[in-house]
Amino acid sequence: MKTILIAGAGQLGSRHLQGVKTSKNELDIWVYDLSRESLKVAEERYNQVESENKTAHFVDSLEDVPNNIDVLIVASSSKPRAIIVKQVLASKKVKYMVLEKFLFTRMSEYEEIKQLIDEKGVKTWVNCPRRMWDGYSLISQNIDSNKPVFFDYENTDWGLCCNTVHYIDIFMLLSGSKSFAVNLDRVEPEVVDSKRVGYVELHGEEVFTTDNGSELRLLSTMKAVEDAKVVIKNGSNTILYYEGTGKVFINGEEHDVKVHYQSGLSGILVDELLEKGTCRLATYAESSYYHKTYLSTIAPFINKIKGWTSDACPIT
Repeated sequence: MKTILIAGAGQLGSRHLQGVKTSKNELDIWVYDLSRESLKVAEERYNQVESENKTAHFVDSLEDVPNNIDVLIVASSSKPRAIIVKQVLASKKVKYMVLEKFLFTRMSEYEEIKQLIDEKGVKTWVNCPRRMWDGYSLISQNIDSNKPVFFDYENTDWGLCCNTVHYIDIFMLLSGSKSFAVNLDRVEPEVVDSKRVGYVELHGEEVFTTDNGSELRLLSTMKAVEDAKVVIKNGSNTILYYEGTGKVFINGEEHDVKVHYQSGLSGILVDELLEKGTCRLATYAESSYYHKTYLSTIAPFINKIKGWTSDACPIT
């Protein structure tokens, strides 16, 4: 029996839990959170999913968790994530770890965690799951790697800061790029409260350009956007992807793909790790580069507007 630990039993953690329960493997699942209320909700959601050969435990102390963990999923919000990783790795032996995004709010934490996972020998990935979506798998098969990729996404108040790294991740995969530059010239100079208390958001347009001439454009507006879609242009191909409905149009030809939710992916992710020792997500090295490049530009932008002198930027 393999041991799984989910650290963080909030909205996302409970969806990971539902997904992990669908794994094909026999699992001993542990859910850790300081909030008893969050643990109660997570247990209720766990019981909504049918599965065999699984046991689950809901605890508010790491001392209750076994010392050997096969897969650790850290599903907390970004502010406490580094602390949680340090606490778990200080007392537990972990084989594989999956971290939620936005990884960390402080630049210094990226190197601290890198050194820690290297020291402990923990293979680590970051959960930007579009790499696991059927729609992007289909799109990748129709990308001409010799031509730049132009990727556009526009939607209404969709959490630009929170979700940008998801699109950077899949854009970098599709474009085959190794590095990118960030342009915030068309981002509105007004910081607003995020839907999650204690975090911030922005509106406007972000533009990312790469070493091979590819470009990612992300726009969050307060105007209503009908039928939000990803638009990708690459050589002679024009691809439209309606992520919410699972429709992909490649040069006008319609394809129907599965609409993915985290509760339908976490079991697949765990099975890949346990059976192959790897998965389709970006490694910590890859994703931390994406995070740090974005954070090093967006943090000074936000801090200047807010008049903050902190080295942290509260993106969730």
